[in-house]
Amino acid sequence: MEPKVIYLSPSTQENNLGIDDYGTEEYRMNRIADIVERLLNETGRYIVYRNNPNDSLSSVVAESNRLRPDIHVAIHSNAGDGSARGPEIFANRQGTSGDKLANAIYNEILKIYPEPQLARGVKYTDVLYEIINTLAPSTLLEIAFHDNKEDANWIMQNEEEIARAIVNGINEYFA
Repeated sequence: MEPKVIYLSPSTQENNLGIDDYGTEEYRMNRIADIVERLLNETGRYIVYRNNPNDSLSSVVAESNRLRPDIHVAIHSNAGDGSARGPEIFANRQGTSGDKLANAIYNEILKIYPEPQLARGVKYTDVLYEIINTLAPSTLLEIAFHDNKEDANWIMQNEEEIARAIVNGINEYFA
C-alpha cells in the first residue's frame, strides 16, 4: 500500500500569547505537531511534510499545494475574551473530504477533552485562508482556548494525548 502524504501546518502566530506559562500559540502548537509528526512517522504508513513557522500563511498554502498531499491539517489553539472554552474544527463545506477529515479528528479530540459539553463543533467556513486556498482536503483544528486558564492548562498537560487524538483521527479518515 502506497503511503499517504500529510501536510501538517501548526500555527505560525508567534505573537499570539496564551495565559500564564502557555507561551505563544506558535510555540505550543509546534510542540504538539512535533509529537503528531513522530507518531505518524512511527506507523510507516505516511509521508509527513510540515510548514516552516517562519513562513507567511500564503507561503505555507503555496508549499502545501506544490507538494500535493492527500490531506492538510492545520493545528491551532483559540483565543477569545478569556471565558470561552472548548475545541472546534473547521472545514470548507459540509459533505466534502475536508468535512470527513474534520469530523474524524474532532471526534477523537472529544474523547479526551475533559468537558465535552463545552465543545464548539465542526464548523464550515468560506473565509479562513488556509482552508479555502489549500487544494488538498483540509481542516483547521482549534484544540481549545489558550486565553482561558482551564483550557490552556489542559493543553499544556496533555500534549501527547492531544497529538495521539489527532493521529487517531487521521488514521480513521484513511481507514
